[in-house]
Amino acid sequence: MNTFANTPPLLFGTAQRAAMEVLQAQLASYGIPNQVFTRKSALLAALHEQKAAAVVLDEAGLEDAGMDEVLPLLTRLFKGTVLCVAQDLPVVRQIALLRLGVSGFLSWPIDTQRLIDRLDQLEEAGKSNPYRVLVVDDSDVITRWVSSILQDAGMVVKVIHNPLEIFLALERFRPEIILMDVYMPECGGDEAARLIRQHPQFDSIPIVFLSTETSRGRQWQARSMGGDDFLIKNQESEELLASVSITAERYRRLRHWMTRDSLTGLLNHTNLIQQLELQIAAARLNSLPLCFAMLDIDHFKQVNDVHGHAIGDRVIKSLARLLRQATPSTELIGRYGGEEFAWVLPGLSQIRAAQRVDELRVAFSQLRHFSGSSTLQATFSAGVAVLRDGMTAAQLVEQADLALYQAKHAGRNQVGMAPPR
Repeated sequence: MNTFANTPPLLFGTAQRAAMEVLQAQLASYGIPNQVFTRKSALLAALHEQKAAAVVLDEAGLEDAGMDEVLPLLTRLFKGTVLCVAQDLPVVRQIALLRLGVSGFLSWPIDTQRLIDRLDQLEEAGKSNPYRVLVVDDSDVITRWVSSILQDAGMVVKVIHNPLEIFLALERFRPEIILMDVYMPECGGDEAARLIRQHPQFDSIPIVFLSTETSRGRQWQARSMGGDDFLIKNQESEELLASVSITAERYRRLRHWMTRDSLTGLLNHTNLIQQLELQIAAARLNSLPLCFAMLDIDHFKQVNDVHGHAIGDRVIKSLARLLRQATPSTELIGRYGGEEFAWVLPGLSQIRAAQRVDELRVAFSQLRHFSGSSTLQATFSAGVAVLRDGMTAAQLVEQADLALYQAKHAGRNQVGMAPPR
């Protein structure tokens, strides 16, 4: 496994090639391919021939062209992020550069970790995951109308006509917004909302009532039972689409900060275990294998004691970044606590899961972390367990933890496998 395969490079445009050598080495050690160009023609040719993660331009310009000359030509070829690196730019100059196409600013000397964080934010923002909308209405006409509008906009829509089936849909579909009729024969939408709000795992999902009810008093009464908004049926499609998009995006951002570890951006401990339980249920439903891996950075206390907590944080973030690159979904990885991470591996046998973890172990051990004038390399130990009949999430975690202990006891920097029960 090449963890960094197909990663577009970061391109630099500057006349200071020698000053970039250390930064280039640091970025490469974190798995970020990068290239430096000192001439306008070479930079533009590179952008014409390949995709770039972002472009970083020196405000002082290149050897053969100033910043103001390069930017208009560059933005014709490249529609992505353009960062300007400078020192103490006046606000008037910053505004002028923004008008020319600059997306943001960096300071000399460039802080490697801050730049990496910026790239990770761009990567996350560039992921176009469609909103997931659950529509609950007993009318075929209304559900077809709503589904058509939202699906044409690229959203994923699931329809149920019986509100009594809503909890099964919530567990399996995991919507980011619920559109629900107020008046249904089996159960009123306001009653269903009230039931949903009794379950902590669903309590934050926005519920928007979709009804012919025009009485403001009745609308407020329904919202007081657990709804977040009230829309009238057969309104303009643009208004429906805008309301759903805004509400779903707000929920997505809120959920991100509620469920993620602030340092790494991975799932926090509580939500990782919730995700593991969901994956266990899905594995059993579909009769598929499931593995769980625990990873622990070796001798991490020594890293903090010798190099400081700032370097320790960089080591933690570098492993988190590798995990994101190696995993199709960030819902499968999390920071278990401290220097411990966890990885849910659905659909894999224990041997194949252990191979995946070991490939990551090798990639992590090859990273160089810079601490002043010196460098350090870190390793991790891991334990992998497979889900067996009758095993709970807690028992699966315990088995992976025992395998991790065995790997550490055997000398660290290796992957242990939990024995068959």
